[in-house]
Amino acid sequence: MAPGKTAPRLLQDLFTYDPRHEERAGRNLLTSAPPQHDTQAPAVPAVPYRNCRHNLLVKQEQSLGLAPDGELGLESAYRIASYCSTCRWHVDVLVQHQSGTANIKSCGKGNQEYALHHFLYHGEDDSNGSDRLDAQLRPRTYTFRCSAPECAVEVRISLRPPRFSDQDIDTLTNQAQLRRRLEAAKRIAGDRADTVMARRVDGPDYLNTYLQDSLNPTKGKARIPLLNKKFLKTFGRDCDLILKRLGFENRQEEDEDGTLVEVWYLPKPEEPATTGTTLRETIEDARYELNSIILDIPQSERVNCRHQPFDCNPARPYLEQALACADYAKAQGRETRNTNHEEDHPYYASLGAVGDFDDALILFAFSRQCALDIENKSYYFECLQDLAAGRKSEVLGMQVAMLASKGVTTKRETERAYQYFGIDPTHAGVISDDHIIGCFRSRLSDISLIQAEEARKQLRVLGDVRDSDRIRAEASGSIETYEQAMAWFELEHGAADDFVQTMYSLKVLWTRDPTQDNPAEVETAQKALRVIAEHRQSERLRNFLKFGTISEPEMDLGDAYAAFNVADRSVALDPAVLESVLSTYDIGSNERERMERACALIQQDQSQRFDNQPSNSSMPVMRRNNYPLETWPVGLRNIGNTCYLNSVLQFLFTIKPLRELILNCEHHMQDISPEALKDKKVGRIAVTAERVVTAQKFVRELRSLFERMITASTDTVQPAIDIASLALCKSDNPEESVQSPQADATKGTALGTIDGAAVYGPMLPPAAELFTPADVPAGSLISVDDTSPADSDMKDGDAEPITPADSVMDDDTTARDHDSTKQSKPDDSDMPAPPTRPPPVPPRADPKPAIKPAVPSSTKIGRIEESARQQDAAEVMANIFDLIRCAITGDTILREGEQGDAIKDLFFGEVTTVMEKPGGTEKAHEFRDHFLVATGRRDRSLYATLDEDFGLSEIEGGGGSRYDYVERPAPIQIINVKRLQFEKGEAIYDRSHVGLEKVMYLDRYLAQTPTLSEDQLLDLRKTQWAKQKQLRGLEAKRTKLQTTGLEGMNLPECLEATSDYINSLMTEKSEEQSHEAATLISLPTPPPELSDTLQNSAVDLAIELSGIDAQISSLESEIDNVFRDCNSVPYRLHAIFTHRGDVKGGHYWIYIYDFQSNEWRSYNDESVEKVVDEGEVLNKEDKIRPKVSAGVVYVRADLAEQYTQAVCRKPERTDHEEPKPDIEMQDFLVDSDDEMPALEPVDMANIPVIEGVEKA
Repeated sequence: MAPGKTAPRLLQDLFTYDPRHEERAGRNLLTSAPPQHDTQAPAVPAVPYRNCRHNLLVKQEQSLGLAPDGELGLESAYRIASYCSTCRWHVDVLVQHQSGTANIKSCGKGNQEYALHHFLYHGEDDSNGSDRLDAQLRPRTYTFRCSAPECAVEVRISLRPPRFSDQDIDTLTNQAQLRRRLEAAKRIAGDRADTVMARRVDGPDYLNTYLQDSLNPTKGKARIPLLNKKFLKTFGRDCDLILKRLGFENRQEEDEDGTLVEVWYLPKPEEPATTGTTLRETIEDARYELNSIILDIPQSERVNCRHQPFDCNPARPYLEQALACADYAKAQGRETRNTNHEEDHPYYASLGAVGDFDDALILFAFSRQCALDIENKSYYFECLQDLAAGRKSEVLGMQVAMLASKGVTTKRETERAYQYFGIDPTHAGVISDDHIIGCFRSRLSDISLIQAEEARKQLRVLGDVRDSDRIRAEASGSIETYEQAMAWFELEHGAADDFVQTMYSLKVLWTRDPTQDNPAEVETAQKALRVIAEHRQSERLRNFLKFGTISEPEMDLGDAYAAFNVADRSVALDPAVLESVLSTYDIGSNERERMERACALIQQDQSQRFDNQPSNSSMPVMRRNNYPLETWPVGLRNIGNTCYLNSVLQFLFTIKPLRELILNCEHHMQDISPEALKDKKVGRIAVTAERVVTAQKFVRELRSLFERMITASTDTVQPAIDIASLALCKSDNPEESVQSPQADATKGTALGTIDGAAVYGPMLPPAAELFTPADVPAGSLISVDDTSPADSDMKDGDAEPITPADSVMDDDTTARDHDSTKQSKPDDSDMPAPPTRPPPVPPRADPKPAIKPAVPSSTKIGRIEESARQQDAAEVMANIFDLIRCAITGDTILREGEQGDAIKDLFFGEVTTVMEKPGGTEKAHEFRDHFLVATGRRDRSLYATLDEDFGLSEIEGGGGSRYDYVERPAPIQIINVKRLQFEKGEAIYDRSHVGLEKVMYLDRYLAQTPTLSEDQLLDLRKTQWAKQKQLRGLEAKRTKLQTTGLEGMNLPECLEATSDYINSLMTEKSEEQSHEAATLISLPTPPPELSDTLQNSAVDLAIELSGIDAQISSLESEIDNVFRDCNSVPYRLHAIFTHRGDVKGGHYWIYIYDFQSNEWRSYNDESVEKVVDEGEVLNKEDKIRPKVSAGVVYVRADLAEQYTQAVCRKPERTDHEEPKPDIEMQDFLVDSDDEMPALEPVDMANIPVIEGVEKA
């Protein structure tokens, strides 16, 4: 059983337990056992500093069993209802005897054996719904029962959050809001409105009065008109939710003159005799809270309040009486101790006691804990031993001596026994008895008889503590682990198999006395060798055990290094470089298999020699940030037009269920047999075995990437080429070349512009290009002085240098503009392509060679770039989801035979389209992994774009109307923004800002919600549609009045200017008196009244335009407020895919919110930075070409912290040196087919010599 706590300890924990900070504290102070005290560890406060030290006050009306004089009556059950005047939480303590219990003998001062109740936690009443949003603010009820056999006392502690949230208090008392409320009152009531702003105290004071009147109803006081001066300026319309939550009712009634007026009616609580959670209880709670709120306002501001604050009695004396601990025996000198503010030594809490217990109660608490929690008896004995010494108590000291004489040991003695055998005591709960016995046996061969006796003594201690007969038997008189086996052969853990075989021969064969047979030693050696062979999965050692000889491998270590053109085996190599070189060979080819064997041998040798440390680990490397590796995500290096893919991978990594699925993918892989694939459909398409194989390859590559993102000892990692090729290529064979559109030679190198500057690529400057001499074989490591970063192309306008990949990019340029296809000449295909590598000769004679048409790239990176150019963001994400779903087995079969799986559960929602046609209503259902919205070429909120996407629209061809709603929302909702628009056949990039909310409520788009039925939501939608239709009509009318063909002038202004011009003409004509003027050709004279008519029309139209603006503003506000109260399905903002550029090019990065540390980070390829100002993420950027959101991700609020984890890092480090960032090797492969991007910056002064080519 678990440990318990005495009644005084339970009360002390109750007065310091704060549910608001339970999750951050890591434990429930009230129900969980305190952590065991470690004298070697830093001191930790017993109560988290954030916790409220409650000042509980009695709520007389809600308490049960209190006599009129305030004393506890002689009842079988007591309910002490209280609330904290500081944090305003409500705490009810119900003490009752369990029914049907025989031999009842209650604990207390009169009971010699059980002087106090000793309570055990018996669970939480989960009827309050612990899975909803803001679980820390949920009501909760904990049950405790006395552990004494004859005591039937049960305690139920209920805690409820305040009736008024901090936002409610701010709404009632914030002076800025009160000022706006006064202005609104003047607009509503006109001259009848009060002219003086309400005081901060008026809202709580008036509300307290209304609630008191509702508890004591009086005729004539139940009705409050909205236009009541004090009510209107104090509450207005802002406090409707608060009032309705307290039971107020809002109605429309006819006044005496027949006009409709808005009135409020006071709540109608039940009679006081009603039990359970009632409106009366809510009102009473609210009045107590309002009393504390009023008291928090300075006395100078509380002058002339209607109700003066009232005083309440402290709850502690009543609670102590109810729990029978009001007058327990206290230690001398500690009677006046304040247990609510003075911290006890942790040993008191471990015993379930408090510091002012006398010695007899300390022994009582110790005996109860030992009887109920036998496993931790040694720790409780240590607590008692230390308290006896600290209190200098003879009684406790004598009891400690008696227990020690009976063989009871302390926790420290137990730890010493574990440490004697080299075992960490903290691991005692997870290690087995076999492990302990093995540790003991391993010592016997190297110690004397006296030391062996000490080892057996320590082993007996562990046998008694663990209650293990096997350990006890072993204590009265072999090799199991890899470490023991290596130690027996006197070898380091990294010794090669050859050395293991040699030591086996030395220890067993050559040194054995031929005159004596020693089968035990041979058996031990064979067992040790078997352990090593199984641990290493070494076929050579297995062969040695079986046949007595080690078979030679097909390839020796020298051949392996030679295959990778490495002459010096003493140099540590970077495994990432080996993998990148290996990836340049076609999978399935004989050469690939040979290189894989060579790579495996080198990796094993490198692991044994250098523990996989990178070359020249002392070489300095540029850190990209100053955050500890284990607390910060890694960046992903760009391998050519993969900035969007990097953003997607970073986002997917933060989704915890998806990450765990990928890391454990082997448990979920799809069987590719025809029977298993017979009914498998993904995206309503039957899945072939070839597609499954390709998909599983992608998932395994993704797993490898995720593992490196977790364990990398560097700031960045590089995705494998295969990840990009599989994610961006839709073919089942990613090696197939993408059909690239033919490019116009003059536009082929253009990547578009960024902030007005043209971007070109992907071309390396001639001086930095890589080449392969004719006499160097494929697969060799070639030395190059330096490389310049290649610019990214259409979808990646500013990619940075990267470390060696498995291919080299060609000089060819690829199409950036689809229109160029039309401009290509018929004979372009006959023109020779430019050379893929510059020859190693002096520069060409012609300094400006003619530009020739680009040809489709045959390199792997080239194919990736071409794929990236031909897909948009949503297609890449959809392709990744499709690959993962094809690779794994399904959980269920959905509609139309579609596979149900984890991806479907996480990212796909079900959308219903309702089409109302003349022949009737039709419904179509569809699974969607994202919503696609458009801004309409203007700044809008996300709600507005979604309203348009889901709103009412006409079916093409005039066949009726249609609208959408979400039947089943996805837990993780992706919303993509359509940025590329087409007008008059031309592509236009939409840079309009989409306003994002940190919390979005999805209620308005759902079929139904917990609070609204389908019909109620449809009625709200129809209301919104009607207002939107009216708004569109007004906007069209306003456009007509504003459009004149003259920039900056609307129609009223044009009429006014025309009137002024005609008036000036008339004035000039009347002043023409000279003969020269008379001889001029006379213009037609306008009517005299025309100027005035135009002026009047301009005034009327200006008034009309102003009225339309006011109507539009009012309508927009009404549209926004249609769903104002629909907030039962919240989603929290998690990620924003961001883009800067235009239709031809640009760059992607992503902002991701970390729900665990409550901060934003910017993931920009290899750079991962903390966002200091949240406005950078959410606000519109004031630039000519601002960044825009290309997609956003919301996560259901109650699952946000469970489903996302932005930081998952366990960097691998060596034990013998300080952790340092990885440094990439400088040598990389150049192949005629592929090109590798540039390395990260390194110190060029200390680069080793490989194949005699010295680095400059």
